[in-house]
Amino acid sequence: MIKKILHYICAIAGCILWTALLVLIIQQIFAYIYGLNLFEKRTYSVLSHFWNSGGVLHAKEIVLLLLTVLCLPLCIYGLKKLWNYKYIQLLTGPLNKLFNSGLEGYRPPDVNIKNLKIEEKKTIEQIVKERLDIEKKKQGQMEKTDIRKDIRDKIEESKNKSDL
Repeated sequence: MIKKILHYICAIAGCILWTALLVLIIQQIFAYIYGLNLFEKRTYSVLSHFWNSGGVLHAKEIVLLLLTVLCLPLCIYGLKKLWNYKYIQLLTGPLNKLFNSGLEGYRPPDVNIKNLKIEEKKTIEQIVKERLDIEKKKQGQMEKTDIRKDIRDKIEESKNKSDL
């Protein structure tokens, strides 16, 4: 609800500014090209007198008439664009650029969640049992190495006996 109200306020303010800017630009164009001030009553009385006295429209006057007629569609088009504009992006755009300015070359490392191991909390008994199992495996490997060493010694002794 607040978002809609904020949008309406921004849209109405934008439409008012657009209309004022368009009117100012049109007034400056008319003052520069034709020497007319659109906000004076005398200008309209001169145009009315010219029209009623049978004045002939030349190219300059036709362009004046076309500009006058085309101002309304231009104003409506601008109002429609301003009404559909996302004003939050207008407000947050500079902040986003400022905060993201140093991060263009940064790419976070790829993480594969499937390969992550999540260990459960273990009790002391479980930890002791795991360590004992590891030690037993080491002892078993040491015993195997001792047996191999014994076999190797016996083979060497038998070679030495046969050589004698």
